Amino acid sequence: MQIFSFENLNSIANKYKMLDIVGIFFARWLPYLLFCFLIAFSFYYDIMNIFWGALATGILGRLINEFIHIFYKRKRPAYLDDTKVLVPFEKNFSFPSGHTVLFFGMSFYFLFYFGFLGIVLILLSFLIGIARVFCGVHWMRDILGGIIIALISANIINYFINNIL
Repeated sequence: MQIFSFENLNSIANKYKMLDIVGIFFARWLPYLLFCFLIAFSFYYDIMNIFWGALATGILGRLINEFIHIFYKRKRPAYLDDTKVLVPFEKNFSFPSGHTVLFFGMSFYFLFYFGFLGIVLILLSFLIGIARVFCGVHWMRDILGGIIIALISANIINYFINNIL
């Protein structure tokens, strides 16, 4: 796991132009494309109920994030002098990563219903998280914390929809 440490990932930023472009794309633009894909996929296959469940998972995860931010106020690595920051970032707290919670949450929820697609979405979500570490806006623990919150949120929403509604 040492290969995915903040220091290792961010240290190669600004060294290779093409790697920077890929990292910036994954950190900044892949989330929008992934979200649009999920909407289009859900419309095309007439499974908007799955999309709404996935979106509810992401929203629950973000609410849990906000609750954590009340008690745990970890600054982003972008505030350190030697961090190479490649993308704009929100001025809120770092742990857990909101992007990770949203996209892993939606991916886990889709995994419950569409195994292969869920795995692909999880891999893409992982690329988003790693890219945000590479680009200097998150610590690796922010990503790992976000994954855990996303998994919990997905299970709560899935249980609620299948057993209560």
